[in-house]
Amino acid sequence: MGGVALVAGLMLVLFWGGVRSAVWLWLHSSAYNHSLLILPVFAFMVWSARAGLADAAPRPTLWGGGVIAAFSGLWLLSHLSGVAEAVQFAIVGMMQGVLLTVLGGRIYLRLLLPFSYLWLLVPSGQFLVPTLQDLTARSAVWLLELVGIPAFRDGIAIEVASGSYLVAPGCAGLNFVLASLAASMAYAELIYRSWGRRAAFVLALLALAVGGNALRVFLIIAIAHVSDNVGNIADDHILYGWAFFSALLLGAMALGQRFRQDEGPERGVRGATLPAGSSWSILTATVFAALLVMAGPALVWSLRSDGARPVVALPSLSCGSTDAVAAGPGWPSHVGQVDSLNAIDCGRVHFVMAGLDRPVRLGKLVGVERWVAASEGWSRVGRRVTAQSIGGHAVPVQADLEVRGNRKRLIWSLFWVGDGWRVPGWSVALADLKMDLLGRRRAILVLAATSADEGEDVAEAVLRTFLDGQPLDLDTPFRRTR
Repeated sequence: MGGVALVAGLMLVLFWGGVRSAVWLWLHSSAYNHSLLILPVFAFMVWSARAGLADAAPRPTLWGGGVIAAFSGLWLLSHLSGVAEAVQFAIVGMMQGVLLTVLGGRIYLRLLLPFSYLWLLVPSGQFLVPTLQDLTARSAVWLLELVGIPAFRDGIAIEVASGSYLVAPGCAGLNFVLASLAASMAYAELIYRSWGRRAAFVLALLALAVGGNALRVFLIIAIAHVSDNVGNIADDHILYGWAFFSALLLGAMALGQRFRQDEGPERGVRGATLPAGSSWSILTATVFAALLVMAGPALVWSLRSDGARPVVALPSLSCGSTDAVAAGPGWPSHVGQVDSLNAIDCGRVHFVMAGLDRPVRLGKLVGVERWVAASEGWSRVGRRVTAQSIGGHAVPVQADLEVRGNRKRLIWSLFWVGDGWRVPGWSVALADLKMDLLGRRRAILVLAATSADEGEDVAEAVLRTFLDGQPLDLDTPFRRTR
């Protein structure tokens, strides 16, 4: 294991930026707090499996180099494009390749579940939140009506006679789902020997997490409705939620004990003991893995340039026939991730145009979006990408619907990268990477927000009319300054 530890230490140094961003989320996001326990539990899982490795010895294989190379390529693309989640997946993927290369296929397969457990180090799953919110709201309303409490659902908002409730992103149950996945995988490795029972237990606990969260929301609303929220259960729903989830988890584990397997294929010897690889072959495999791991960062270093970058000169913004509101939209005139920014409040519409150098790398686009979306306590409840006709052009628009109490607002985000409007996501990232490699970096992020209290259709019409009157003709090169 010395070779694995050596390469792992090297990776920690080379990919510290990606590791640090993951650790930050572990510490600051309740959905990923469980990740702090992944490495200790992983170590215990490997230690507990030591009896099943009595007939196995490290036999390095170069086939793992292909895994390292594939994930190294993913890391390179993700790093240059600034996709943090993909960077973190690539780091864990390279570690899987290192384990396979240095330890060999036999040990890797014996420890497949513990090694797979390392994927949970990646703080992922936010894409599930809208689906979980909708499923939770639908299930909670069904349960309310089942017990005779009339309820009305508008998306993820639930109304009963005693009040209104919102299934916010934090109530979607992602934290319960991820914690259940981590707990069930560790439990299945320690208690069961057959892959069938392992898979069944993991799937059962995931279903329990989703269903239990819907039951939790139903109970909170029902108890608050019946008791007129005397005990402030709705205000303390997070604390009650974790207590409820812990009880479900412990109950499932107690039931799972009835089907435990103390003996099985992995406890005994599988075939004859194979000779271990020589010290020279292990050293060669370690060096080989280390060189492949270093290839991506070395290429990035060779492409690095610290020369002065041109900055896009943004056009002046206008409210048209409407005067700007002196107080402004509450969006600051300078943001750390932005190289140049103009903002204006036209009363009904808040408007921002940001110029960015290397917009995707260093999280600039993501940073600006979060800065706007998280302002003043607003929570996103829906996101979709549509094509809107603006200035005679079909422009891809990312539409975010947000709520705060009984208020709603619609935010449109438009991305101009390189030489055209781009669909948010990988299209923006790849266009930015292409322009970066060609030395031509030109990016604009347009943000426009308006009230959606009268309906999304009305809000869309307001934003479309407003943007038609703005200087968004990007078909001609921008004037650049240094």
